[in-house]
Amino acid sequence: MSNNTQLAQLNDLLKSQNADYSILTDDFSIEKAEEGAKHYGISLSETTPTLILKTKEKYFAAIICGNSRIAFKKLKQALGIKDISLADPHTVLQITGANVGEVSLINIGLTTIVDKNVLMNKNCYGGCGVPKTTLRINTHDLVRISGAQILEFTEPRS
Repeated sequence: MSNNTQLAQLNDLLKSQNADYSILTDDFSIEKAEEGAKHYGISLSETTPTLILKTKEKYFAAIICGNSRIAFKKLKQALGIKDISLADPHTVLQITGANVGEVSLINIGLTTIVDKNVLMNKNCYGGCGVPKTTLRINTHDLVRISGAQILEFTEPRS
């Protein structure tokens, strides 16, 4: 699927759901939360990367604040499972159609989990699934549209 088609589909979905959002075009690929925070003049916690996680049975899209990291022990307890890990870059591309660092905040058909600290932000800034684009979306709209489950599964980055 072309980048333009992918962005058009995302735009149509968000419009149809009456979301408060913007699709922002960047001059460069934002690869780190710190870069995004500086570029948009926002706090590190408002940058919200989407990480793809795998278990034996399924994959998850996990959305966290840019100033935190996944605490796998907490996550296993929250989900009631024994094993979960980050998906490798090849698998991330196969599942989402995007490279690591560009994965969309909205992944219809993929179980989405959002760390509860994300809810402290009015807006989330993250991937659109397309290089050099950023999605700014109201946090509550993100949770509603993605059907996300809210869990506590992060710890501060050191």
